[in-house]
Amino acid sequence: MARSTPRAGAIVSAKGGEELQLQREPRWHPAVVRQEVIGGDTLRTGEIGTLGITFQDQTTIRVGRQSTLVVNQVAAGTGTTELTVPNGNVWARASRGGTGVTVKTPAASAAIRGTDWSLSVQGDRTSLIVLEGTVEFSNPQGSVTVQQGEGATARIGERPTKTVLVRSDDREQMLFYMELRGLFRGLPATRLDGAARRSERARLAAIPIPARTTEDWVAIAENGMGYDPREIVLQAVAEARRRLGQRPAFIPGPDEDWTAARRDTGRTQANRSSQSARLDLVEAMLAGSAKRYKEAAALFARAARGTTGRQQLTARCGYYAAATMAEPKRVLPMPRVGGADQNVCAAYVLGFGKGLEEAATVLRQTEKAAPRHLLSSLLSAQVSLLLNRRDEMRATVERMRATDPDSPETLLASGYLKSSIDSDLDGAVADFKRGTEVAPGDGALWNGLGLAENARDAPLEAERALRQAIAVDPDDPVAYANLATLLLDQSRVDEAGRLIEKALALDPSLDAAYTAKGRYYLQKGDMAKALEFTLAGSAANPADAQSLLAVAITQYQSGDLEVAGQALDNADRLDKNDPVISIARTAIAVDQLDADAAITNAREAVRRYRNRGGYFAALATTKTGGSYLGQAYRLLSLEDWGRYYTDRVADPFSATSYFDQSAARRARPLFSRPTLDQIEGGTADVAGNLILQGLFFDPLAVSGRIGRIDLLRRPFIDTEFGGSLVRRNGRNGWQSEATVQAFSNEPVPTSVSLSYSRIETGDRRGRAGGEDGQSAAAFVGIAPSAADRFLLWGTVNSAKPDLIAPAINLFDADTNSVKTYQAGAGWSHTFGYRNVLTGAVVATRADQSQRRSVTNSAVIVDPTFGPFFLLLDTRERKATKVDSVTAALSHTFGFGDFTLRSGLEGQNGRIRNYIAQGATVSIPLLEFLESNDTFDATRSSFRAGRAYTNLQWQPSDKIQIEGGIQVLGADMGPARSKTYADPRIGIAVSPIDNHWLRAAWRRDTELPNGFTLSPVTTVGLVPNALPTQLGGSKETVALRWDAEWTQNIFTAVEYQSQRARNLRVDFPDTLDGFDLNKARIDYVTATANIWLTHGIGVFGTIGMANSNTIDANGLEVDVPFVPRRFARAGLTFVHPSRIKFLVIENYIGERYDSPGGVKLDPFWTTDLAASYETPDRRFLLGLSLLNVFDRRYDQVAARVGTSEAILGAGRTIAASLKVRF
Repeated sequence: MARSTPRAGAIVSAKGGEELQLQREPRWHPAVVRQEVIGGDTLRTGEIGTLGITFQDQTTIRVGRQSTLVVNQVAAGTGTTELTVPNGNVWARASRGGTGVTVKTPAASAAIRGTDWSLSVQGDRTSLIVLEGTVEFSNPQGSVTVQQGEGATARIGERPTKTVLVRSDDREQMLFYMELRGLFRGLPATRLDGAARRSERARLAAIPIPARTTEDWVAIAENGMGYDPREIVLQAVAEARRRLGQRPAFIPGPDEDWTAARRDTGRTQANRSSQSARLDLVEAMLAGSAKRYKEAAALFARAARGTTGRQQLTARCGYYAAATMAEPKRVLPMPRVGGADQNVCAAYVLGFGKGLEEAATVLRQTEKAAPRHLLSSLLSAQVSLLLNRRDEMRATVERMRATDPDSPETLLASGYLKSSIDSDLDGAVADFKRGTEVAPGDGALWNGLGLAENARDAPLEAERALRQAIAVDPDDPVAYANLATLLLDQSRVDEAGRLIEKALALDPSLDAAYTAKGRYYLQKGDMAKALEFTLAGSAANPADAQSLLAVAITQYQSGDLEVAGQALDNADRLDKNDPVISIARTAIAVDQLDADAAITNAREAVRRYRNRGGYFAALATTKTGGSYLGQAYRLLSLEDWGRYYTDRVADPFSATSYFDQSAARRARPLFSRPTLDQIEGGTADVAGNLILQGLFFDPLAVSGRIGRIDLLRRPFIDTEFGGSLVRRNGRNGWQSEATVQAFSNEPVPTSVSLSYSRIETGDRRGRAGGEDGQSAAAFVGIAPSAADRFLLWGTVNSAKPDLIAPAINLFDADTNSVKTYQAGAGWSHTFGYRNVLTGAVVATRADQSQRRSVTNSAVIVDPTFGPFFLLLDTRERKATKVDSVTAALSHTFGFGDFTLRSGLEGQNGRIRNYIAQGATVSIPLLEFLESNDTFDATRSSFRAGRAYTNLQWQPSDKIQIEGGIQVLGADMGPARSKTYADPRIGIAVSPIDNHWLRAAWRRDTELPNGFTLSPVTTVGLVPNALPTQLGGSKETVALRWDAEWTQNIFTAVEYQSQRARNLRVDFPDTLDGFDLNKARIDYVTATANIWLTHGIGVFGTIGMANSNTIDANGLEVDVPFVPRRFARAGLTFVHPSRIKFLVIENYIGERYDSPGGVKLDPFWTTDLAASYETPDRRFLLGLSLLNVFDRRYDQVAARVGTSEAILGAGRTIAASLKVRF
């Protein structure tokens, strides 16, 4: 009914028979779902009715059976919502910080603000239970303040009294219910049960169709009801009816047909009557499942008159359910408690009409009297799951397994136990699959299989199972809602929307459909409607933690932090074992720069994850951020601690794992000039490959919100423009950047990331450290389906660093210009669970140009002319252009505890070299000048390839073993073809909790193009970066011990021993360098991460290195630029006011500047970084200082008479501003 006054709320769920009395109207109207409610309306429920209502102020209410609720007024913005409960039971949840709620009853009034509570009015007595928050409970005789976990009562004329609840159970107060329609699918239409029923079905299936009698067709129909697909049951009913000379009472849709067969003769009238009644029972159950309740009631009544025993009990119970649903206001006698079959009916009706606790009581009694009765045990297990009574459910399932392990009822209950409680998803899938083989027409089994497959991240199998659930029971709305949720996870929003509408058409009160519709609107970007429908889902089933999680995410992404926190608190109370709730809290804390909350919730997520047995669901992540688990620790610069946790949960089929590994800070043994970007540490050279490999698993992660997070992806376009002023070596420079991030669901889910940056800090006065450069990148990720993913990308970089010429006979005019280009396209296809094929084609170009001028002078004495001055100027220009195309194909396949990664890669390319040399001789005295220039250009082609296989075994999170081999070939021209074999092996063990030991050995050979889809890490370890040339190799032994001593202290010790061949080590900031044929570096670090709480993290690393190589004289010397001792320590402070501060102290010990060169003195430097972000995230201000105290040190020492020193980085200051739109 349309309302002239703006609505104050709406009805979101109803069972039947509920009524609404409009403001100023005496007449009562049927209360229907989506009916608007305004101030002055009165609602009441009957014998079976309950109502779920949401109000504009985000208050949600459930009204119990035989209850009345008067909506006096609903606050719009400020003020107080006023309700009256003359009789009955209500449960409600009001938002923290929102409008207040006052509830009046005959005995007392309750003043509520931001809380969960339930209220019961029976005659002159009012009872209150507070589940969360505070309520002032008062009447004229006095008042009491009731806190969480407390209750209070009041009688008319008596002072309220308070009680403390020993064990407050939220679920028992929330008034949610079972669907009565489930009776029509759950009750037996046959006299047989368990193994006898399965044997009978097998016997009937073996009879040739022409030989089947009427009795056979009737038996096929009744034994197949609930087990066989609906079309088989319909066909059997139709054939039996035709043989009896009757028409089917349940007429299917026009697209459902069957073929007729011959009619048999010789039946007695009594036999015909019995067979007809049995068919009535089957057709009644079909009609009831299709919600044709009047038709079903008539058929059940007819069946009850013609059947006996168990079938008659089913008919009578079915009649009660169908008649009640057909006429909700009609009061029928409740089914009585009796035998086991009768108790199944009674428990179901009690659960629907009165509550789950009453149903559980009946079922517990039944289990004691008939412990081998599978139907009552199945219902008991389901009720225990809804009431979160895990031990009771486990005991019931164990008894069912002992009774009949192969029955569909046992397999359904066992699958629920394994998936919902034990997190044994593989076991759950196995049970559900066995169940569908026995009962292919059981929609509950297919639905359970779909949910379990989705939980273990098998979206293709999940989608197939859920679609099959819809096919076998097209009138069940739950499978539509679950499939819609699965498609929303894949951002297939429009497909999901159609399924949601179908689910709500079948059941306008379905909580899962409301929650899915809220997600649909969220992922469409309509936050107002998203909040409306997620709240409706919570009101329809307030005990569902997942619906509350959806409410929290919607409220948070709408900017309402406090109310989102309340929803998360409620979800936590309802499900204290779900790691996703803790991950959501972690993500929000990271976004709010609340480091302590981020780490606390990250640790809780890991605890819950381990308790659930190893399956872990992450929310939306991006290629730059990695998992929220890792970000929680990286927020305080506790890099190694974050790496420990993310490595422990790494999954080769998870994009997040690759992003986490790419974000890990890793050591570089050779000291080089620090830059502003490296204040917080350096990333591994392999980060690019790890990011790309992750993007093939989740191409939508190419983009992410700028300055904020979205826990669930929704359409957006974010832009950021930034600029920095940089002062280095007494000269001012600048840097600018622009970024665009976007995501859209239409026409297919697509993410786009565009970025551009330019830096101008060059110095024309012969000082190193500056740079003129530009870079641009574009990424496009497309995920049109769960099976296929596409990635397109391109990058362009150009750099012209400041160089100096240290030799005294060189001008500071050396130049080095480097330009690199990369364009790639790839496709990833999922064949099935843990079975993924990835292919990519990448084209690259590297263009390098170098120039150098050298001047030599001499004094020549001529016998005739005497002494005169001679100058020799030489010029050299080198240009190298390398073009290559790489094609890569990788297959990742998991089976049991093993994961096999194998693939092929091929490279084709060409190299073009150009060298121009010139010399000019001049004698100023004689005015003599002569020049000579030469040019040389060469071209060559190369081919290279890689074949690899890598096997990982991880039977538990306590042990991991990994091994593999890569065979590489490189053909660089005539007589330059080589083949290499690079094996690798690693092991990781956790001998005791919170300690992780890893060891790995591997060989790596350098190919022309660095792109690869092959495994980058070995048990999470990566060899330290060394400057190997084409064909160069390094052998690495890596050992690492991670240890979490307390929740505040973490340490890590890592040792790497490397043997390398064919290295090229460049002199810093020059065109010069030297080659090393062989080198050995033993490198050990010890790291401590300390969380001091209060947003403070302390980190420190000390290390030492021992290295050697052979110099030009054949002597063993240190590898240049490898410090013998080094250290790095710092402190990070982060505050929710969006302030960050970081201070780092660096120590670089003694090192040599060339093979057998000069030993350089150790030195200390201090770095600082600080930033402030405005609360609206629009502006970000930053300040970075490198070498704060301008500590002078040499990167290369001076040589008397030959060269000058190359100084290290002096004080560098950068002030930045970023603006977001």
